[in-house]
Amino acid sequence: MSTPRRPPRHTPRRRWSIDIARIRTIKPEAFSSESLAMVSLSAERTFFGLLTQADDRGRFRDQAAVIAGLLWSLRPDHGPMGVEDDLAQFQEAQLICRYEGHDGKRYLHIVTFDRHQKINRPSGVRHPDCPSTT
Repeated sequence: MSTPRRPPRHTPRRRWSIDIARIRTIKPEAFSSESLAMVSLSAERTFFGLLTQADDRGRFRDQAAVIAGLLWSLRPDHGPMGVEDDLAQFQEAQLICRYEGHDGKRYLHIVTFDRHQKINRPSGVRHPDCPSTT
């Protein structure tokens, strides 16, 4: 009878294949932002939530239902229609750019992302470039 194999002494770290939102912070200046003051309070919350979900360049899929599920899952009174209204407010206030990628899918770009976030450990680009930034 053979003896059981021992696991290696130093097990290599497992790399996950799913995307996990980075820890993001909200700067105190955000609460005195004139452009954010142009949107409703629920839109402001959606904006701060988008900062946590966007890739390292401030881009995310432009899908109100997905955004509502990620950011408002415990508040069913603010569903996809409410998020779509939030996104329209952001576009009106020039906080986001909405565009279609080369793959035919809809995306959004948080125009002021670089002012709000400093990326210390880049995780790579997940979404195509916004045409207004190229």
